Amino acid sequence: MSLLGACGLLAIPALVYGVPFAMRKHAIARLRERCEEERTLVLSFDDGPGSATTPRLLDLLREREARATFFPLGLRVQGREEILDRVAAEGHELGCHSFSHRHAWKIVPGAGWRDARAGFAALAPWVEPTGLYRPPHGKLDLLTLAALRRHRALLAWWTVDSGDTWQALPDPEQIEREVADAGGAVVLLHDFDRGAERVRFVLDVTERLVARARREGFAIRTLGELIGAPAHPGAVTRRP
Repeated sequence: MSLLGACGLLAIPALVYGVPFAMRKHAIARLRERCEEERTLVLSFDDGPGSATTPRLLDLLREREARATFFPLGLRVQGREEILDRVAAEGHELGCHSFSHRHAWKIVPGAGWRDARAGFAALAPWVEPTGLYRPPHGKLDLLTLAALRRHRALLAWWTVDSGDTWQALPDPEQIEREVADAGGAVVLLHDFDRGAERVRFVLDVTERLVARARREGFAIRTLGELIGAPAHPGAVTRRP
């Protein structure tokens, strides 16, 4: 193979994965700026709904009069429809997090779009096809990105990871300080069912962040409100 041909082959992965990665970095930087400019906290929860965890979280948010953005997985919808109904009925925002949480860098380019499309289909009673989409693991390939753009779905990133899926859980106070020091943030948390320690951590961090936001004078908003996403009232009504 010629040197030119080898360079061409090397350029393909850079294009397929590098372009979405660079776009993500830029988008997250802008999101950080926006959170600071508007002194805003966004609580976002991925990978649910959890049969036990999500209702407890909703109870907490209702008690604290705070709204959040939820990114369920399509594969967790069946049997938990009433939980998603409650999420919508209590004024929270719903987006899509794909169907089966496939890592776009570990599958054939474009397969991530099929997973995203299946997720939107499963979540159709609550999420519009042009609604928010949070890529699994925060990864995209160029074909999936192009398909999402073509269907006018809005990419939904985060600026602070709570660490609730890390092997060793961080100190909740560390997450609280990070958000306060940044002047606001879009915080990544998870509401799927798992061990009691991690569920307590998510509830604790959520409660701490809401309390800190109120003390610091931060607005607590949904991600769609922060980025100016179009409202989709039809997507949050009760299932047919």
